[in-house]
Amino acid sequence: MSRAFERAAALAATILMGAGCAADTAEDVDVAESTEALSWSSFFANLPTLNVHGLAASYSTQGYIDPENAYFTPQGNNGRACIDCHAQEAGWSMSARVMQRTFEQTDGTAPVFNALDADRKGADPVTNRDERRHAYSMLLQGKFSRNQTPLATAEYTVTAAADPFGVGSTSRFWFFRRSLPTANFRNHIVSWDGANTVGTDLHQGLARQARGNITGAQEGTPPVDEVIVEEIVQFEKSLSHAQAVSFTAGRLDVAGAHGGPENLSTQPLVNGRFDLYDAWIGSHNPRRAQIARGQEIFNNPRPSGGSCRGCHNAANDGQNVAGTFFNIGASKPEFAKPDMALYTLQNKTTGEVKVTSDGGRGWRTGLWADLEKFKTPSLRGVGARGEYLHNGIASSLKEVVDFYETSMGFQFTAQESKDLVAFMAAL
Repeated sequence: MSRAFERAAALAATILMGAGCAADTAEDVDVAESTEALSWSSFFANLPTLNVHGLAASYSTQGYIDPENAYFTPQGNNGRACIDCHAQEAGWSMSARVMQRTFEQTDGTAPVFNALDADRKGADPVTNRDERRHAYSMLLQGKFSRNQTPLATAEYTVTAAADPFGVGSTSRFWFFRRSLPTANFRNHIVSWDGANTVGTDLHQGLARQARGNITGAQEGTPPVDEVIVEEIVQFEKSLSHAQAVSFTAGRLDVAGAHGGPENLSTQPLVNGRFDLYDAWIGSHNPRRAQIARGQEIFNNPRPSGGSCRGCHNAANDGQNVAGTFFNIGASKPEFAKPDMALYTLQNKTTGEVKVTSDGGRGWRTGLWADLEKFKTPSLRGVGARGEYLHNGIASSLKEVVDFYETSMGFQFTAQESKDLVAFMAAL
C-alpha cells in the first residue's frame, strides 16, 4: 500500500466521523446537505479533508486522484516525494500542523525531515528526537529553506546580515518560506518569486519546477526522466482544491452558491469579481448571509483606499491574472519573528537603505524595485493552509486581516473583519 493510500485511508475515517459530529453542533445547518456526496465511493474523485472551518475537497479533471501517480512517489534518492511538502490535507501546501503531526508519528525520521532544510544546514547533530526537533524548528513551522547568492549585477549591495542560525551572511541569503499549493494553477507563476517562470507558459513553468524539485529537494540524479516530469505536471494542472463544506453554513455549492472544487475546475483565468455567493446575499440563513457580506467587502474598494481585489483580481480564484508581483510589506523588519534573518541592503545609485527578512523577486532579478515583491497566490482552499503569507507570520485568517490593516492601511469594523474571515474560510 502506498504512502498516499495509507494517509488517505486514515484521513477518510477521521473526516467521515468528524463531519457528522461537527454538523450536529453547527448552527442552522442542514446535515443532509453537509454530508451529501462524502461517501467512500467518491473519496478519490472528490477528496475531502477536515480543517478548522469544515471540509475541503480536491477535484481532478483526470477523473480521480491516483495515489500511484509520480507526484506521490519518491523520484530521488532521499525518500521524499512531492506530497511530503505539498500535503493534500494542508491544501496541497505545507502547514505546521501537518509537519508537527508527522514529526510526532515518526520521531522526526520521516523523509521530509532532511538536512537540506535544517535550520543550520546540517551543522547540528540529528541523532535523537530532541536534536531533530531543535534542528528542524523551521520545518515544524511549515517552512522550508531557500538560499541565494547576491547577484553581482544587482542594483544593491548587502551591507549587513543578522541570521539567528549563523548561516546567512553578506555573501549568502538564507531564509525560510512556506510552500505554495500545487493546486489551482491558472497563471504561469508557480513560485513565490517567479524562479520557475519560463515565458508565459504554465506547462513549462511547472515542468521546470518539477525537474528542480527532483534533483534538489528529492536529491535525484540528473538527467530527470521527462516522462515522470510530464506525469507530475499533468496531475498538478488537473487539480482544483477548495472548501466544500462549512461547519456553520453547510454545503458551499447549494442554494444557488457555486463553491467547491468541481465548480472551480471550470473557472477560466479572467479578471473579475468573486460571485460565488451572490445567491446568498440577504439569505435568511445568517451564516450564509455573512459569507456573502464578506464577499462584497473583498470585492469592493475600502473607504480608506485600496481593495483586496487590487491584487487578487482573478475571478473566483484570487490569483493575479497578469502574474503581477506585489509588495504588501510582509518582509518588513517590524513583522519579523525572532528566528528570522534580517539583511541590510543599500541602493548603489541612490544610497537608500532597506532592511528586509526576504527580498522576494528582487533576489532573482537584482532590481531594487523588485525587492520584497511576491506572487499573488490563489485563495481557493486557503482555510486549510494553516499559516499565511510567504513567511508564515499570520497564523489564522483573522491575523491576515489584522496584518492588512496594519501594513496596508485597510480599515475594517469588528463586524466587517468577521465577515471577511467567514468569506475567506468558505473559499
